[in-house]
Amino acid sequence: MPNTERLFYTDPYQREFSARVIARREMASQPAVALDRTAFYPTGGGQPHDTGTLRPAARTGDEPGVGVTDVVAEDGLVWHILAAPLAADDVTGALDWPRRFDHMQQHTGQHILSQTFIVTCDAETVAFHLGAASSTIDLNRSDLDAETLARAEAAANAIVDAALAVSPTFVAPEALACIPLRKPPKVTEDIRIVEVAGFDWSACGGTHVANTAQVGLIKLVATERRGSELRVSFLCGGRARADYARLQTLAQGLVGRLSTGQDDLIDAVERRTVESQALRKDLAELEGQWVESTAAALWSVAEGHGPVRVVAGAFDYPFERAKRIVQTLRTRPGAVVLLGVRGERPQLVFARADDVALDAGALLRTAVAAGGGRGGGRPDFAQGGVPTDTGLDAALLAALHALPKD
Repeated sequence: MPNTERLFYTDPYQREFSARVIARREMASQPAVALDRTAFYPTGGGQPHDTGTLRPAARTGDEPGVGVTDVVAEDGLVWHILAAPLAADDVTGALDWPRRFDHMQQHTGQHILSQTFIVTCDAETVAFHLGAASSTIDLNRSDLDAETLARAEAAANAIVDAALAVSPTFVAPEALACIPLRKPPKVTEDIRIVEVAGFDWSACGGTHVANTAQVGLIKLVATERRGSELRVSFLCGGRARADYARLQTLAQGLVGRLSTGQDDLIDAVERRTVESQALRKDLAELEGQWVESTAAALWSVAEGHGPVRVVAGAFDYPFERAKRIVQTLRTRPGAVVLLGVRGERPQLVFARADDVALDAGALLRTAVAAGGGRGGGRPDFAQGGVPTDTGLDAALLAALHALPKD
């Protein structure tokens, strides 16, 4: 069976092509066809596959064609995994061109960036991944600081601005000795060298723009230290412009909210942060005072029940606030606290002082059973929930009835 001719090697800008189906099979439970020639790039070398459509060459009307969802190279053939069966033998293929051009920008940007890191700080790329949102390279150094990274980014963009030709060429193995490759090729035949004129030579089977100006822009957006390596995330071309637009929208939103200029945003946020911290401190103090006074008021009307005093009732407090009240009350000698919190999901908090011989967890289980809920806890502190406020009232009543009489 003949191999698939890979049109993207000779013209990565070719968006449509005609071809003939030379094999059919199922892959990943989907129909797949191999073609005698294709412009669809298969996943490989860190670059994702192309997508697009295949349609019958002799179509009638405006038939949309069948979606190409994945592309796989295998034993010289390029397989096109389809969204639906395709019966025609003669087909026309059409790439999702924005996706392809995006990949060309990112991959060419990676070549420029990898060589730039070697030139500026002697850091070599050990891995590359072209992701859906951003791309990454892993460098063999983890000690690069922000200033060094900024210099590398500026140097990479100088290569973009220089509009250097990007030229792919197949070379014989014996010619490699004369080429200053960034790293040795992984294959021993069909060796394809992508040259960024006078700057970088890399063995690569991917698709690239014709000159560096079409990369548009290279922007480093994040770094992550991974042992002895540094992962650098970057955006090129359309992705970088889209990210700039996103950041501009965020900045303008903050300008409006903070009533300040973009250049003063950091100072404005710092002032708001200091003010917020002071307000939170004041609020915490007021909250503490409110909890103490509320606990004192509840204790003042607590009913004697044998040797203990019982604080019981259902309230509309936020649950965390109710828990603080309970924790404050249980520090009083002889205290038994049975609080309910009304709301969409009613809850119960039971507790007792250290000098009271009562199992709050067992008492709560009795209460939630009566209210149609569930819960549990320790002998000194327990919590649970019931489905309705009516169930909450029933649970509290059951708890009061279950208290020891002596």
